[in-house]
Amino acid sequence: MRQRVLVAVVLLPPVLYAVWQGGTWWIGLVLAVAGLGGYEYYDLLGRGGLRPARWLGMAWLLALVLTAQRPALFATVLTGGLIVSLVRSLYQVDRPLINWAGTVAGTVYLGTMMGQAMVLRLLPDGLWWLLLALVATWLNDTSAYLVGISLGRHRIWPRLSPKKSWEGTLGGLGIAAVGGSLVAGLSPLPLHPGWGALLGAGAGILAFFGDLSISMVKRQVGVKDSGRLFPGHGGMLDRLDSLLFVIPAISLIAQWGSG
Repeated sequence: MRQRVLVAVVLLPPVLYAVWQGGTWWIGLVLAVAGLGGYEYYDLLGRGGLRPARWLGMAWLLALVLTAQRPALFATVLTGGLIVSLVRSLYQVDRPLINWAGTVAGTVYLGTMMGQAMVLRLLPDGLWWLLLALVATWLNDTSAYLVGISLGRHRIWPRLSPKKSWEGTLGGLGIAAVGGSLVAGLSPLPLHPGWGALLGAGAGILAFFGDLSISMVKRQVGVKDSGRLFPGHGGMLDRLDSLLFVIPAISLIAQWGSG
C-alpha cells in the first residue's frame, strides 16, 4: 500500500498539469499513454503465443488517436489500417485469422477510446468534463480496492478478476457518485449535482467493465499485471483499463450537451 500511494503521489501532479493545460501537454500525454498501453497489449498477445503486427498496430493506433477529431480522416485511417493489417496477415502461415483479429481488436479498441480523450478536452468546458470522468473513475477504483480488501467476501467473477468483490464494487460506485456530484456542484458545468452523482455512478459501472476487458486479456495469457511500469500498480494498461469506457461515454454526453 505504501508503494502504491508513493507512486500515485509522484505521478498525479504531472498528469493533472497536462489535463489543466490542455493543448500540446494533453496531446503528448494521451499519445504516450496510448503508445505504452498498445505496447503492453501486443506484448501480452506475444506471451500468449500469437504474432500480431506489433509495430504496424502501434502506428495505426496512434494515427487513430490523432485523427479522432476529424471523422472523415478517422474513417480513412481505420479502413486503411484494416486493409493493410489484413494483407500482412495473409502472408502468415500460422493462424493468420487469429493474429489479424488480435491486431485489430487492440488497435481499434485503444485507438478509438483514447482518441475520445483527445476530443473531450477540446470541447467547451472539456476540462471540467474530463475532470469529472477522471475523479469519478479514480475514486471508484480506490474506494473499491479499499472496501474490497477490508470487507469483500462475495466474488463477482473469479475466473477473470479473482479479487473483485460485490462489496468493493458497490462501495466504489457510491464514492464515485459522491465525486461526480462534487465536480458538478463546484465546476461551471451546466449540471445539477444530482445528475453529477448519476454520471459518477455510471462511470463506476463503465470502469468495472473496462477493468474486466483488460483482465480477460491478462487471464488469457496467464499474467497478473500487464507490465511493471509502475511499482505496486502494474503496467499502463492496469492503470488505463478503467477509463477506456468512461471517457468515451462522458465525451458523448458532453458533445450531446453542447450540440
